[in-house]
Amino acid sequence: MPARTRFLMLGLALVVVLVATALDGRGLLAQARTRWQGQGTDGLAVTAALRPSDTVRQVTALQDRLRQSPDDPRLLTALGGAYLQRARDTGDASYYARAEQALRRAAERQPDNVDALTQLGVLALARHQFREARDLAEQARVLNPDRALIYGVIGDALVELGEYPQAVTTVQRMVDLRPNLSSYARVSYLRELHGDLPGAIDAMQRAVRAGGPAAENAAWTQTQLALLYFGQGDLVSAEAEARATLALHGDYIPGQVALARVHAARSEWEPALQLLRHAVDVTPLPEYATLLGDVYRAAGRPEEAAAQDALVRATAQLQRAGGMAVDMEMALFEADHGGDPATTVAQARQAYRDRPSIHGADTLAWALYRAGLMDEARFYSQEALRLGTRDALLHYHAGMIALAAGDRATARQSLDTALSINPYFSLPHATEARAALDQLGAAERVAQESGS
Repeated sequence: MPARTRFLMLGLALVVVLVATALDGRGLLAQARTRWQGQGTDGLAVTAALRPSDTVRQVTALQDRLRQSPDDPRLLTALGGAYLQRARDTGDASYYARAEQALRRAAERQPDNVDALTQLGVLALARHQFREARDLAEQARVLNPDRALIYGVIGDALVELGEYPQAVTTVQRMVDLRPNLSSYARVSYLRELHGDLPGAIDAMQRAVRAGGPAAENAAWTQTQLALLYFGQGDLVSAEAEARATLALHGDYIPGQVALARVHAARSEWEPALQLLRHAVDVTPLPEYATLLGDVYRAAGRPEEAAAQDALVRATAQLQRAGGMAVDMEMALFEADHGGDPATTVAQARQAYRDRPSIHGADTLAWALYRAGLMDEARFYSQEALRLGTRDALLHYHAGMIALAAGDRATARQSLDTALSINPYFSLPHATEARAALDQLGAAERVAQESGS
């Protein structure tokens, strides 16, 4: 999972706490605690007994109780949180509408309901409505300035709005209040954005050790550790972490996708395709379908790749229908998959207005490059690198843009940097980066021979 998307899942990391609290009278929280405490201090072992089916049972139990007390704001808040966790478990954006209905009813019946406001902020994050998420969480913070998750929602929104110094301060406040899986994972991402990959790995290891209240949360964290290793080209460690996740939670789709990335990097097409086909069947996210299409192309199966491209576009339409803003993701996809350049640039400009982050800048730069608008592309490409982020894709984009603009020295430096960070960063683009460097080398040799 690219860094630009995986951080957005952090806001959902603790929603089951509210669900469990609301159901404590039914004994489910006590059962969860027994399983949690009985497994020792290893974060993954602690949560391995919890499955997505637990959330299904929680939804059913809450619905039953709400039939008896339909206006109970605590139960409505818990049901909204359960729907958010189901969206996280399944990738089904239709749960967002159900979550919104329950949470808004809770807030209407109890305007000072901190939990409902916070969860509405989490919902806004999931829908990529970052200004709304920040504003909702700020309302919650005024009511309760000592609730750690509130600062997580604010920090997530600030990152996507490109307000990085404020995000660092906010996440530090979250860590001070509650050093746990959710806060450590945010620290990891901020360090990653600022180019501190060893620090990012250290913080994510802390998140893994901290564990979480749901099996999916802990499995997600270990998968992020695998992706951090993958992001710096360490396939051995990435595979080890992905397999560790699957050993405890074998049906966890993001863990399977992380392992598929390792197989694909090694040109092991069949195991990669098997894992990715299953992932897309179970959770048809555009990100998974995009990767499956890339693997099909690399394996010489263009027709199957084209079918995945169609699935990406269809799924994005469903996400939009569910209230999600997907302009950035789809602009990047269309820039790489033959979308109309003018339309793609328009999408990317809207995405940058909504999300003026380094990844928003990078997406706009790449769309402008594909449209042949090099001066503007270079401007946004440089903005995308302003934090010193060690992301191979950002440097690859910068290199190709510089090459198209005639700046061969910058192109060579940027492409070399991309491949040194992670030689497996993208199936199509890593190959293109090597080809561009070969061409640059050949041109330099011709120039030297002509001058001699």
